[in-house]
Amino acid sequence: MGEIVLRRLGLMLVTMLIVSLTVFMISELVPEDIARNVLGQFASPSALQNFREQNGLLCSPVVRYVIWLGGDGWVGPARNVLGPGIIAPDCNPPKLARAGLLRGDLGYSMQNGMQVAPLLFRRLGNSAVLAGLAFVFIMPIALLLGLAAGLKEGSVVDRVITLFSLVTTSSPTFALGALMVVVLSIQLHLLPGISALTSESNVLQNPLKLIMPMLCLFFAEAGYVARITRASMVEVMASQYIRTAVLKGLPYWTVVFRHAMKNALLAPITVIMLHIGWLLGGIVVVETMFGYPGIGTLLLQATLTKDVPVIEAGTLFLTFVATSTQLLADLTYTYLNPRIRYK
Repeated sequence: MGEIVLRRLGLMLVTMLIVSLTVFMISELVPEDIARNVLGQFASPSALQNFREQNGLLCSPVVRYVIWLGGDGWVGPARNVLGPGIIAPDCNPPKLARAGLLRGDLGYSMQNGMQVAPLLFRRLGNSAVLAGLAFVFIMPIALLLGLAAGLKEGSVVDRVITLFSLVTTSSPTFALGALMVVVLSIQLHLLPGISALTSESNVLQNPLKLIMPMLCLFFAEAGYVARITRASMVEVMASQYIRTAVLKGLPYWTVVFRHAMKNALLAPITVIMLHIGWLLGGIVVVETMFGYPGIGTLLLQATLTKDVPVIEAGTLFLTFVATSTQLLADLTYTYLNPRIRYK
């Protein structure tokens, strides 16, 4: 088991390195001038030139990536290895002097004018609050709905839950959000239509502003998890060992809770673990629609302005969440199904 975990951690590091390089290369292909975006359309040429020098935009892409990854101390060795033709021209951007992911520095945000780490962690905290609250409501309710539908296959309960799952799963997130704003906010005046906050440091200052995004996430995700759980429960209840347990005279609910449920949860585990990463980083539409100050809106703004350090830091963190949750799902499999422990 320990060897498997170490191997997966090594693959995780390689994946994050490949993702960082891919994101950087894609960002370089975008014809966007961040200096013009930050300083405005009427900025003087000298101000634009000074901004580019300060932030290393005049350096070659290889130099910027090397500085972001390992710090400016890596530029000299990289030039010796790759040659001056690739690393040139030389540069010494003041705002990148302390950068270096391997040195624990995520770099400097050119758009916000501050270090990336505090900005990213503050937005991550906001997204974690929204995603955590949504997860607490989504997963238990979705699992219960799926189990209820699977135990009552073909009944009215099963048909209603299946219809609910199909409608919510097939509906785009932005359509669900717009519908809820029209009904719950504009027509019924029950909830605020936006989640914009006066202070990003305290997203719980107005709990009512969190209800609408949570409902949008619930309707977008609960149906999918419920469908997977239902299909798994139906398959398990039709298996031979369940029939044997029933024929032996065991009480119905004992068969369900002690024998069927544990195996029925194997399939939804992967879905649930993958949705942890989605809830944290894939809620760009929800956060943008309701004006919520989370990592989704931060990455959207950084992408529109080509703020590469912010894009790199956010993408790497979300990659870490996705790979680590998948590893956690595999470890949970070994607990629920001992037959795969030694594979």
